[in-house]
Amino acid sequence: MKVKDIYRFMDEFAPFERAEDFDNCGLIVGDMEQEVTKIGMALDITNEIIDKALDKGINLILTHHPVIFNAMKRICANHPVYRLIRNGISVISAHTNLDKAQFGINTVLAEYYHLQNVASPLCLDDLGRIGNLESPLPVPEYAKLIKASLGAQSVRYLDCGKPAQKVAYISGCGAGMFREVMACDIDTFITGDLKLDLFIEAKNLGVNLIEANHFDSENVIFESLGKRIETFCGFQPILLSTENIVKVV
Repeated sequence: MKVKDIYRFMDEFAPFERAEDFDNCGLIVGDMEQEVTKIGMALDITNEIIDKALDKGINLILTHHPVIFNAMKRICANHPVYRLIRNGISVISAHTNLDKAQFGINTVLAEYYHLQNVASPLCLDDLGRIGNLESPLPVPEYAKLIKASLGAQSVRYLDCGKPAQKVAYISGCGAGMFREVMACDIDTFITGDLKLDLFIEAKNLGVNLIEANHFDSENVIFESLGKRIETFCGFQPILLSTENIVKVV
């Protein structure tokens, strides 16, 4: 099994050509012809993740967030990219293409958010979904349910005084698509990394807002993805990103 075989598998599962124009997906670091010994999975690449990979003999890591996203002017010895290259660890990143994939992050999140009749309206360009709760829920109760489902440290919410039932959600940070979400005629929007100004705007528009932690709402993909990879290549990938590095007191 070579890196190029895993790349082709990922390209069939979540086609890299479907990534957003701003994105940087595919083989980010490494060699397509490298023999794969063990596969790791992580939301992000940090030096701690590299330490774990080295300890477990992993030489290919699949990430969601690209290890190189913006232009870099220097790479020094303590930088993760330097360490990856020096230690012969390849990295394949699947970001917005994995958000959009048929069985990708947004598909998986429907279960965690307890939604049914889930669809992807054109206005969200497959980056988000809408669905219905089986019955209306007060927003505080729904926020607690999401927190428990994700195993999250915390969930913030804005309750506009009406129950949650018709829900739109975008994995990761979807604040920039708030106007597109509002065109979906929903009562509740779930996404991550929200600033105060969006809570204020949502309040003025009478829309419930739930902030699901960025890490917790995306790391959930690796359970199902890991099973698919194991079926394909015959050995189970190792989850390296097991806890959020950002803590809550």
